[in-house]
Amino acid sequence: MTMQAAAYGRIGQEPRSITTRSGKPMAVASIAVSVDDADAPPLWLGIVAFGNVADDLLGQNKGDLISVSGRIQRNTWVTPAGEKREQLQIVADSIMSSRTVRPRGGGKRSDGKNPPDHQNRATSDERDLNDPLPF
Repeated sequence: MTMQAAAYGRIGQEPRSITTRSGKPMAVASIAVSVDDADAPPLWLGIVAFGNVADDLLGQNKGDLISVSGRIQRNTWVTPAGEKREQLQIVADSIMSSRTVRPRGGGKRSDGKNPPDHQNRATSDERDLNDPLPF
């Protein structure tokens, strides 16, 4: 059995491209996710992506707000100092940038006119984009 998850957070480092031992290209990054109250430190999740999803991840930048969903896996390693480390990772099935959802921020047009009312209405998903955890 596998565990699926969706997370919404900010990218903590520039995504980078890696080639697996078998020669398959992939992309990795990490995101900071708010879990508890505002004073608690964020939970850092690793993101691993392949194929078109890797291309989507590589198109993001440090600090970008993204939503990612996929399978959870545990990555363990030993540091050169001999310490055991562990990180939860999401093997991404999909990545969505907040820039994709609202590329212009939903404000007034550059000519100062508001768009027609039917284009200015936000769906419930769009209204919740500024929430710390919209799901």
